[in-house]
Amino acid sequence: MKKILLDCVDILDFKRIPLSANEREKMKKIYPYYGAQGIIDYVEDFIFDGEYILIAEDGENLRSLNKNIATWATGKFWVNNHAHILGDNGNSNLRFIYYFLSSMDLRKYVTGSAQPKLNQYNLANLEIDLPPLEIQKKIGNFLYSLDEKISLNKKINATLEEMAKTIYDYYFVQFDFPDENGKPYKSSGGKMIFSPELQREIPFGWEVGNLENKISITRGISYSSENISNSNGFPMINLASIDRKRNYIPEGLKFFEGKISDDKKLKAMDMLIACTDLTMKAEIIGSPILVMNDREYIFSMDLAKLTICDKNIENLYLYMTLRTKFYHKYITGFASGTTVLHLDTNGINLYKILIPPKNLQKKFCKVMEKIYLETCKNISENNLLERLRDFLLPMLMNGQVGFKEE
Repeated sequence: MKKILLDCVDILDFKRIPLSANEREKMKKIYPYYGAQGIIDYVEDFIFDGEYILIAEDGENLRSLNKNIATWATGKFWVNNHAHILGDNGNSNLRFIYYFLSSMDLRKYVTGSAQPKLNQYNLANLEIDLPPLEIQKKIGNFLYSLDEKISLNKKINATLEEMAKTIYDYYFVQFDFPDENGKPYKSSGGKMIFSPELQREIPFGWEVGNLENKISITRGISYSSENISNSNGFPMINLASIDRKRNYIPEGLKFFEGKISDDKKLKAMDMLIACTDLTMKAEIIGSPILVMNDREYIFSMDLAKLTICDKNIENLYLYMTLRTKFYHKYITGFASGTTVLHLDTNGINLYKILIPPKNLQKKFCKVMEKIYLETCKNISENNLLERLRDFLLPMLMNGQVGFKEE
């Protein structure tokens, strides 16, 4: 049964209230603040509470479709005037509508050349082929269950990241690692000395040194758009593979078709550093990520591979050291540029680190490796679930695939 979108949902754009950056700056960060392509900030109040579909009203992505233009928003949140808001009116299943819109190519409804725009009239008059409501519910709930599992895996990985930071802090900031009797070192009276290099107390016998001559830095592949494919070629980790919380994200992968030298190839647990930053707030500059263990990768010129040359430093210990706020604040001082930030990698060489005893580093890294492997497992599972969802989505929508009668 064919219907226009306006008959299937309530369009609630009249409730939108944009907030300026200055207004948001003064607010407590509690509720998500959505723009055209998802959450862009957090604010202290909300104007929606429940389940809604947000559709990008403007922006380059309406043409490129690099990201889904539909966002599933739940709970309490605020929306600016760059996203249409669709609510449930009882005539259709809202989750089905969300996935139907996600499967459509809406570019023919987009107007404007300099600034692409999907206006409310064009959106409201989209034609949708609706199956019976019961089938809508089955399709919507099935696809939603895949997305829920993907979301759960992401939450687990965020928790694992926080655990890793907590353990690092416990060992190498508070210095309450287990001593030879299994008791917290500093709290149990372990001997401390003042380090003039770090300007703080450190455990007796620990060394301090900068990273010069302890690491080597290799820049990635220089490429042009002609070398890039959507799915063919070598998976290439690039700047888009790091989110603003300085975590690896697989959605940013590009695929490179061209010659590759051995020094640009990566193995599991190799460490990469962001040498470029488009945010101008230096949110990711100098940040490290670890290479996943699910396949062979290469890396782009916006990143550098950091290889440890000193046998007294363990890879996961250095990785967690470079994940600290202290290091990030330090390394931003070596970034410069007017529209794009570029890192002077000499700043990494000059960074002074604490070098704990090798046996303690190994003990710490054993725990970190378990966290790393669990994180990799969840990312790999999400890749599989996303491919399954994207494969089934169009076939469910056009009736090629259905549900077996009970």
